[in-house]
Amino acid sequence: MTEPTSELAGSGPSEEPQSPAVGAEDAAGQRSDHLSATVYAPAGIVVVASVVVWFAVRWLDVEYGTTGLWWAASACAAGGAALTAAIAPMMARLCKAVDIPSEATGRRIVPAATTAGTWFGAALLTGGDAILTAWLALSLLCVWAGWIDHFTLRFPLTLIRLTTAVGLMLGAFAVAVDQDPAAGGRALLAGMLVFAFNLVFAIVTRGYPGLADVRLSFILGAALGWVGWMNVLSGMLLPNVLALVVMLWVKLIGRRKDLGEFGFAPFLVFGTALAIAVPPMWWIVWI
Repeated sequence: MTEPTSELAGSGPSEEPQSPAVGAEDAAGQRSDHLSATVYAPAGIVVVASVVVWFAVRWLDVEYGTTGLWWAASACAAGGAALTAAIAPMMARLCKAVDIPSEATGRRIVPAATTAGTWFGAALLTGGDAILTAWLALSLLCVWAGWIDHFTLRFPLTLIRLTTAVGLMLGAFAVAVDQDPAAGGRALLAGMLVFAFNLVFAIVTRGYPGLADVRLSFILGAALGWVGWMNVLSGMLLPNVLALVVMLWVKLIGRRKDLGEFGFAPFLVFGTALAIAVPPMWWIVWI
């Protein structure tokens, strides 16, 4: 994956003649304000929606038990799909602001369906635990990152920072509500280990995965760490295994000698989701 050289788009001319330095500062300030508004809007919507959904799931889990949890998970799936489609225009503006093609954001069916699946699984796995808020927000934002990367081989670095900040904030909220500092500490340590693993891997392979993917892997590793160390190990290996399988399939079935460039973020996100959802390391049996 190739990272954008700049996160800011251009802005209009100033009204008065200014020195180049002053004009550049004003232009940067205008671009920064525009980008901030573009980023904070979807972030706020996703955070609020995640907390509201958690309240609903927690209530249904307490009141109706397993039956209520299944209904809650189904409602989560529908809500996640709708929210993914709703923030697509904001994602398009974010891509445009950092000079990334935004055509992918017009295709909402696959991101919406993928988010629906992750929200359904997250509700079933966590029930009324407060970590559900973090998993809902992370899955939605990461699905968009992977989808954009699939089409453009880039995704906004601002989106990575946003995802990381939201994940850490809601993770801290989960620690405070559920009084589970051990899980929080394990999550942070796991995030650092997964980040280091992918960074070393990128250096050794000279750019695979890209540095943007490496940055995204920190918060995904933290999500794995909340579950357990075996899930972390599985999540470190699965994205690479999935990428290798897809490349071999494209080469053998598609009979292509040159695979060209491909985005790693989709494999990173999907591999992390699998590592959380299924028993750790089960897939090794099939390799």
